[in-house]
Amino acid sequence: MSAPATPYFSLLGPVQAWHGEVALALGPPQQRLLLAMLLVRRPGVCELDELIDGIWGEESPRTAVGTVRSYVYRLRRILGPCLATEGRGYALGVPDAAVDLSVFEAEVTRARARVAAGDLGSGSELLERALRRWRGVPLAGLPGPFARIQRERLGELRLSVLLERLELDLVRGQHARLVPELALLCAEHPQNERLRSLRSTALERAGRPGEAGDTTAGAATGAAAGTRGRSAEPGGTSTGPGGGPAGSGSGSTGPGGGPTAPGTVSLPPPAQLPYTTSDFTGRDQDTADLLRTLRPDGAEAVVISAVGGIGGVGKTALALHAAHRLRAHFPDGQLYANLRGVREDPALPAGVLAAFLRALGVLDSAIPEGAEERAALYRSRLAGRRVLLVLDDARDFGQIEPLLPGSSACAVLVTSRSTLPELPAALRIRLDVLSSADAVTLLGRILGEARIAAEPAEAAAMAELCGRLPLALRIAGSRLATRPGWSLSAFLGLLEGRRSPFSATAAGEDGVEACFRLSYELLGADEARLFRLLALPDQEDAEAADAAALTGLAYERAEECLERMTGLGLLESPAPGRYRFHDLLRAFARARSAQEDGPEEQAAALSRLCDHFLASARNAYAVERPGHPLAGLLAPTRSPGTAVSEPGQGHRLFTVRHQSVLAVAVQTVRADPSSVALVADLVLALDPVLDGSFLWGALVEPARLMLGLARERGQTRAAGRLGYMLGGALYQLAQLDAAEAVLLEAEFDARNSGDPAVLTEVHNCQGLVWLGRGEYDRALELSGRAVETGDRCGNAWGAGNARTCRSVILAAAGRLGEAAATARLSLDSARTAGDPFRQIYALYALGTVARLRGLPDEAIEGLREGAELAARHGYSTFEVFHLGEETACHLAAGRPGDAVATGQRLLELARTKGWSFAEARALRLLGTALADLGETDRARELLTRAVELLAPMRPPEAAQARAVLDAL
Repeated sequence: MSAPATPYFSLLGPVQAWHGEVALALGPPQQRLLLAMLLVRRPGVCELDELIDGIWGEESPRTAVGTVRSYVYRLRRILGPCLATEGRGYALGVPDAAVDLSVFEAEVTRARARVAAGDLGSGSELLERALRRWRGVPLAGLPGPFARIQRERLGELRLSVLLERLELDLVRGQHARLVPELALLCAEHPQNERLRSLRSTALERAGRPGEAGDTTAGAATGAAAGTRGRSAEPGGTSTGPGGGPAGSGSGSTGPGGGPTAPGTVSLPPPAQLPYTTSDFTGRDQDTADLLRTLRPDGAEAVVISAVGGIGGVGKTALALHAAHRLRAHFPDGQLYANLRGVREDPALPAGVLAAFLRALGVLDSAIPEGAEERAALYRSRLAGRRVLLVLDDARDFGQIEPLLPGSSACAVLVTSRSTLPELPAALRIRLDVLSSADAVTLLGRILGEARIAAEPAEAAAMAELCGRLPLALRIAGSRLATRPGWSLSAFLGLLEGRRSPFSATAAGEDGVEACFRLSYELLGADEARLFRLLALPDQEDAEAADAAALTGLAYERAEECLERMTGLGLLESPAPGRYRFHDLLRAFARARSAQEDGPEEQAAALSRLCDHFLASARNAYAVERPGHPLAGLLAPTRSPGTAVSEPGQGHRLFTVRHQSVLAVAVQTVRADPSSVALVADLVLALDPVLDGSFLWGALVEPARLMLGLARERGQTRAAGRLGYMLGGALYQLAQLDAAEAVLLEAEFDARNSGDPAVLTEVHNCQGLVWLGRGEYDRALELSGRAVETGDRCGNAWGAGNARTCRSVILAAAGRLGEAAATARLSLDSARTAGDPFRQIYALYALGTVARLRGLPDEAIEGLREGAELAARHGYSTFEVFHLGEETACHLAAGRPGDAVATGQRLLELARTKGWSFAEARALRLLGTALADLGETDRARELLTRAVELLAPMRPPEAAQARAVLDAL
């Protein structure tokens, strides 16, 4: 006999192929696995990435693509042209008759058709013939996730068909022949209630009821629990305990007490809810909301509630806790299904419907093939019944929709890591981690209250280290509970060390890491990469623009990925456009990044983010300081940055996240020291934000570190720019000696690197340091240099700002006429340039001059104009300046009561900002006002504190405070 043109393939056992009687050598296991994937996907195309995932899962080697192509080449030589390349995938063009799985499925379909036509004998024979095609465990000996899933799926398929045949044979009176077969099958599948029930029925009908033993009770228990145990009468009769019909004709009843429909048996109401833990903690309001919403109250439509949140936050625990409390309200039963939404093999709606139908008394032979028909029958079985459905771990709305009942007497409780926006839920609960108190309480219920009471501080620390995530708390608590001799403090060391209990190896597939990994594996390539890289920066939250910069993705694509991750519960969105991690999810993502990205890509991602920050800060700088050339002298960027169109917008953009930006700059330069020039320019570009909102305290340590790296690498320009920023911060923090030393080095670096725009700012800041010391001649000399340098290099903004500073120095030196003229010139220049920052500063300078000239009310008018302008644009630094000068004006005008009112506001604002010099000035002014009011004790207290603060930072003002104090 000649060999057929197409080989014959077998999947119902070890993967094999034949040409006629000749077995083909199919190669090593992974090559045979690839063939199996192509056979299962027939006639569709199996993409290259799908083949790689199916063979290796997440541990694919670098050579995976080449290996797959090599396997395809070898198989093509064995099988011939039926194996074709389709784009980036492959397809196997063979007919159904050439694959034993397809032949099996076709014979089962024909058998069911015969049964439906009433020919039970022929149907049984066809099922037996189909079952004989199985040669062992399907895909035996093949590795990888695909083979594991298919073995489970095909094993369940075979068992289902076998049960159909057994039920038919029972109906045909073959009970005596079935007894030994069922005995073997029950031994093979000891937990299968359907087999136990069939064996019990066969024994009773064979006249051997005594041999059933506990099997009958077990079957009844399984039925009451919503399992598949039941009699096998397809015509609708149910066997009673004695082996005879439990009912017939119109007298037969189903689970709801009504007549039993054809193709069904009478079963107790399903009670499928899994156990709930006795140590459930917290969630009182959430529980109350679920109970109130899900109780039947005559609603016109089915009531649905959804519980969402990240993995491990306790969604299932809450759902089951509430569902058990609702059982009495749903006397017709409770159905439960784990939909495995984050698993690689999520439950198919058709399979869940079949299980629910069985629990509702529908025989396998009466369960339709199609999912839509199953859903229709399922809704019919639930009509008018009070049944509670718990659908746990749903993937998406498409998985849930076919499972929703049509009866308004039913209620549905869904849990999912996804947000399920399409679900018509009457109540949505998004679970957060436990409160600190509830987290400690849960630990106490696991460990015992005595151990918590003995070490309360350690218990609180453990709860925080677990991120107050219930799963992490349970894992840590359970490990400690098995070690009664350990103290909590000793276990904290374990949690903080390398032997963390949150790894998959420590806690198995129920560990926190394993829990998170299930959601991670649902992500596409772009999403997974963004998830990993987004966790790297030391910032509390991120924007879509940050995500785009980290990955190089387009903004729209990055936003899509962020929304998808938020929908899966991997990210939280505390405000529109902002995203953040739970602490343990961030740790998981960073660990994945270390494994999958490596140090070079991590450093590159951080540099891209700093590039974006620099572009945004440059945009803000150009608007905040019109006429300053520095915006064009910063390093070129790939990112366009966030657009800034008006003064003050840059402050709003960076003020709330300046610490994060600086932290990322430090991270970047540590990961890649060659990026020091980039981060130096980023820090320099933040000058308007730090200056306008007095955020200097956050800069000092990062600037010191970066400055040291710049000097180590010989980056003179970067060193000059960082030195200017550090020196300015130290001046603002009233550390005058340290500021002078740093600024002297910055002057040298800026001059030697040819950076006159920065040198302008260095000289101006040096002048302010000497102003603080009361050395007015030296201060005027340096401010003059700043004006000259700025004019010479075209730094109009720097020169104008230096003139305003010079007017303040002139006023302090008593040269009031020059001071007024210089300040007016600065104000006119700022108004012409449309520069609110310099306008505010010039109004402050003019107010100081007016007060010193004995015109306090005129001064206050200008100061209030400046304060209003500062508030409008977000320059909170000048709110402090102007409030302090207004307080001094009230004192000069002989209004100490008004001075106390403004001085109190000044003191509160200074302390809020952590501005020690402004606090000291407020104490001096308040003390002086109280002395004028005769409140000497309180005045003495405030002035004493003012002298202590001002002596090291502003000697001239310390002398003023001391003079008032001495006069008391």
